[in-house]
Amino acid sequence: MNVAQYARFSGFYFFYFASLGVFLPFWPLYLQHLRFDALEIGQLLAVVMAAGIVAPNLWAWIADRTERRMLLIRLAAFGGVVGLVALQWVVSFHGMVVWLLLFSFFWYASLPLVEGVTLTHLDHAAGRFAYVHIRLWGSLGFVALCVALAVLTAGGTAWHWVPLGLLLCHLGVFLMTLTLTSRPHRVEHPPHVTLLDLLRHPVVLGLMAALVLMQVSHGPYYTFYSIYLESYGYPKSGLAALWSIAVCGEILVFLFFTRYFAHREPSGLFAAAFLLAAVRWVVLGRFPHYELAVLGAQLLHAATYGLYHAVAVRLIHRLFPGRMQGRGQALYSSMSYGVGASLGCLLAGMAWDDLGSNATFYAAAGVALTGMAVGWLAVRHAAALSPGVPSSGAERA
Repeated sequence: MNVAQYARFSGFYFFYFASLGVFLPFWPLYLQHLRFDALEIGQLLAVVMAAGIVAPNLWAWIADRTERRMLLIRLAAFGGVVGLVALQWVVSFHGMVVWLLLFSFFWYASLPLVEGVTLTHLDHAAGRFAYVHIRLWGSLGFVALCVALAVLTAGGTAWHWVPLGLLLCHLGVFLMTLTLTSRPHRVEHPPHVTLLDLLRHPVVLGLMAALVLMQVSHGPYYTFYSIYLESYGYPKSGLAALWSIAVCGEILVFLFFTRYFAHREPSGLFAAAFLLAAVRWVVLGRFPHYELAVLGAQLLHAATYGLYHAVAVRLIHRLFPGRMQGRGQALYSSMSYGVGASLGCLLAGMAWDDLGSNATFYAAAGVALTGMAVGWLAVRHAAALSPGVPSSGAERA
């Protein structure tokens, strides 16, 4: 990958994750400003995540069938812009459901397809750039927009900047997709191995279950973190700083992953990410009034997202080679940020008022520990597998 290609792909990641820098910290607060209660906020966040169950797999299937990956990436990015234009004026619950679902159907489509294209480019030319060097620009985009929105909404009267900021970021996504190009896969998937064959393998099943559990544990964080800390007196500038600090932690992981983590046993790295997620949720549930404790919990994002994501993407890329890469990344997105995150947001919305905010975070810690056990049992066998796990069962765990 040359410098020009690196800049184009980095630009896409910058704008895509900049939109997350608007959505995750500020969309729940925006919904609260529109007078939605905790259950409704949880349901609306679950709607967004639920779109991630179907959309990535459907778009990846179409891409594999048509081999028009770049056209589909651009269509998805443009569709997201259209959905966000309508969201500038929607204030009713049912209207929000409809347009969030439409936007999310396109939003979730482009990233897994671009992930596959990015990794294919990197496979063709070993050079100075690695996946983590491109992905870190997404983290920088998240921080930039998170800080910008904190400044723009500081007075509590400029909430229109939240949907508008989301629209501007996604417009940037669309413009960057116009500059991207694809390359053919170097390694073709064995024709006798199907997606169903892969999904029957215990390693893949276990990995998918762990991906779901990790994001279920993030449900209270994604849905209520900003609202939770605001209730303890944290100002919006402080919330933006905490979200940004978390992402700075993942940036450090992306910068040093190749040097310090890439050659280590993935099962150990995966287990560490889940264990630290459990610690993180316990700290947030027990010590929200201690600023240093909350700061420390945010720094653990380096493991619970940065390390977790870097290991997961590499595992998926290995287990789903050739033309299956698009569907492999789509499965990662749909199981983790679709099934797991939507279920986590929905359960968090149900538990927040009934169990209480603190107990909800404790429950999330228990889910993370369960995911640690499942993930370790599955991933410890992944290194021994050839690309594209066999359907015969000869190499099953």
